[in-house]
Amino acid sequence: MTLAGLIFEALVAGLLLVAVVMCWRVDRRLNALKRGQDGVRGAVIALNEATDRARASLAALERATTESGEVLEARVREARGLAEELRLMTGHADRTADTISRRAPRRRASEIFPEGAGSSVINGLKDVR
Repeated sequence: MTLAGLIFEALVAGLLLVAVVMCWRVDRRLNALKRGQDGVRGAVIALNEATDRARASLAALERATTESGEVLEARVREARGLAEELRLMTGHADRTADTISRRAPRRRASEIFPEGAGSSVINGLKDVR
């Protein structure tokens, strides 16, 4: 072997040694990634379960909202009907109060018969009955 062949083989051996070290480092990194991937897998599974629970909760919330909306709508309809009925009653009461306030006050029997004859007239009417 010549000196050039020996240098060439030493260079190849050095490059092989560097390749072995690089492969060893890559292997360590791949193993670390594989171990970390198990944690990622668990996180993905937990996230998937949380997403399923959130979907179920949203569906339940939507049902509850729909039911509450229907109940509220029925109550609003009932309240509007009662408000309209109350408006009619107060209008009728206002008209009645106006009518009463415009009437002349009723006269009492003592005013018609100032000398007490009113009671004898009332007693006479009771006897006729």
